[in-house]
Amino acid sequence: MRMVGLILSMLVFMGVFSASAPMLVQGQAMANPAKVADAKMALRTLYIDHIFWVRSLVISTRLGEKQAVSEADEYGLANAKAIGGSVGPFYGQAAADKFTSLFVGHYSAVKGYMSAAFANGFKGNAARRKAALDALMQNANEIAVFVSSANPNLPKATVSGFLVTHVQQHVMSIDATAKKDWSREADMWEPMVKEIYALSDALADGIAKQFPEKFQ
Repeated sequence: MRMVGLILSMLVFMGVFSASAPMLVQGQAMANPAKVADAKMALRTLYIDHIFWVRSLVISTRLGEKQAVSEADEYGLANAKAIGGSVGPFYGQAAADKFTSLFVGHYSAVKGYMSAAFANGFKGNAARRKAALDALMQNANEIAVFVSSANPNLPKATVSGFLVTHVQQHVMSIDATAKKDWSREADMWEPMVKEIYALSDALADGIAKQFPEKFQ
């Protein structure tokens, strides 16, 4: 049953733009609101799985649960690849490969920050933390450039704002976990969910506006 959830999410998302939909000139069709809602739910599932598996990885690493770490990392990486592949039906395989590389890079950079924050008996290493945060921010900028260049409905400043907030939330959650400040760590979950839903909804809306004929 491994990876069934990710596969089902991708099938739902791909079902939004059935091959039977008429291929109209861009701008002639209006996206079907029900199809857009389906796309939002599918993307929400993919993106909330990202924060879920990162959180699982961080907590299990802090507690020294090696088997849990292995499982969370496996699912977290697979999820990052699924998110990357989700743009393929709209922008082609080359774009999907690029976005996969970028989002796997985001996942890896989060792990890099965790490693820096958990160094020295969970006291952290300042130089490594700064380098890891710089890597996260650079990756966020690259994702924002990629998305905005592909879709004029998603300006770089808008995408960057979402991603910077997302990165900051990862950092605060990891820092709280390093200190075993479980109350603060738990308090981070609801804001992270709201933010990742806002991000995934914005992506779905932007794609629907760009390709309304695929949402019939």
